Amino acid sequence: MDAITAFGLTKQYAGRTVLQGLNLQVQQGSAMACAGWENSGKTTLIRLLSGLCRPTAGECAVLGMSPAFETAKLHARLGVVLDKAPLYSGMTLGENLRFFAGIHNMDGNDSLERSSFLLHRLGIWEYRDEKAGALPTGVARRASLARALMHSPRVLLMDEAARGLDAETAEIVQDLLAYLVREEGIALLLGTRNMQYAQRVCDSFSLMQAGVLIARGSLESLRQGAGVRFRAALRLGEGEGTLPGFHLEDGLWQKEIDSENEMPAIIAQAVGQGKSLYEAKLIRPTLDEIYRACLAGGRRREMAYEQGTQRQEDKAAGEETPADGAESGTEQPGEPRGEE
Repeated sequence: MDAITAFGLTKQYAGRTVLQGLNLQVQQGSAMACAGWENSGKTTLIRLLSGLCRPTAGECAVLGMSPAFETAKLHARLGVVLDKAPLYSGMTLGENLRFFAGIHNMDGNDSLERSSFLLHRLGIWEYRDEKAGALPTGVARRASLARALMHSPRVLLMDEAARGLDAETAEIVQDLLAYLVREEGIALLLGTRNMQYAQRVCDSFSLMQAGVLIARGSLESLRQGAGVRFRAALRLGEGEGTLPGFHLEDGLWQKEIDSENEMPAIIAQAVGQGKSLYEAKLIRPTLDEIYRACLAGGRRREMAYEQGTQRQEDKAAGEETPADGAESGTEQPGEPRGEE
């Protein structure tokens, strides 16, 4: 069952399109990351799905409800963690959780049990009597997640879950999210620019750039679609010489391959050549590599389209143009610009 759906979802601010024609489905009991660099539309999508703003065009639904028109009803079953959504600073962490439990009409015993579970699971139990305004950044981020989960929502929307967290704390949050999807069956939609964290937390991905959904699927289907290959990596003894078809990178002899099934033959070949083989491993493409490849492919298609259009216009104007592929000095797509 789809917990989240969006069809042709579009949002404009002051005539500027920040989300364009997005189609999306997230099933109950699954975790999807909407991943992309800055200004790709991730936060806008979460705000639309949580009812904090209305779409310019298209429609979306969460648990079969319209975020724009059934906001209060939806929030009874929805949890939202925004990048900037502080707790009430003058109240303690425990008081904040009890307050939000009361909003959702939770029984006192249920509230105590749920808050105890979340505070222990997130490693912030000892901060329960501290004022929310004085909490360290990492604790405050985890506290916001605890607040969003107090009423055991069926859907959780998160914006930049790992921001402000050190590696150990991010892993704590990751473990809780995995538990919620596996044991409580929630649908998780994570908006993030942190590709590494998205890959650890989620099992499906929607890759976004400049408000457009450029690719969607599992890591493997995205890898195949982007044409990113595996790499065989071998560590040889010192002075072993070169391996034909391989290049040396980070102390490993590496070569692109189409399938992990090629690894046994590659190892056997190296050993058969008398090489001292100390390590052999398969390097799988990361989500970040796949995202960059998707962007590069999109830019190549865009350039090809523009060049083809220009040739048609030149031909219509009676101008001679070089044959396909004969242009000189054509600028190649550069490295995708990183986050600002």
